[in-house]
Amino acid sequence: MILPTHPFGTEISLNNLSERLSHAQGWEAKNRLLVQLARELPEFPIEMRDDAHRISGCESQVWLWLYKNDVQIQIAADGDSKIIKGLLALVLAAYHGKTAEEISQFDFTAWLNELGLQRFLSASRGNGLKAIVNHIKNQANL
Repeated sequence: MILPTHPFGTEISLNNLSERLSHAQGWEAKNRLLVQLARELPEFPIEMRDDAHRISGCESQVWLWLYKNDVQIQIAADGDSKIIKGLLALVLAAYHGKTAEEISQFDFTAWLNELGLQRFLSASRGNGLKAIVNHIKNQANL
């Protein structure tokens, strides 16, 4: 199956998102930015929202597809709310198009802390993000 294309990790880099998030002061501004990022994700085909690709450990429904070519990991993701999709856009920017080594070395939680975003996340959203990142790291190293 061909994964839906998106700009995260390619045209929209970690540095770009770091800059945009650092300029967003307070939760309301960061929340608006997450909603904007969610709108940049493509429509996820309904047939890709299957139980085999649903991530357990997330309060919201999240589907994650990974494809490994010889060098890079390609990732597509979807969620059932705008905020979750915005957070998935951050995950995609961090891990899509990277090598397994780059994926294993990147500390997503530390990056969120640097941006001041981690403190705005509920415990359930934080745990869900950890489950998503752990799934990506585990799959990348298979």
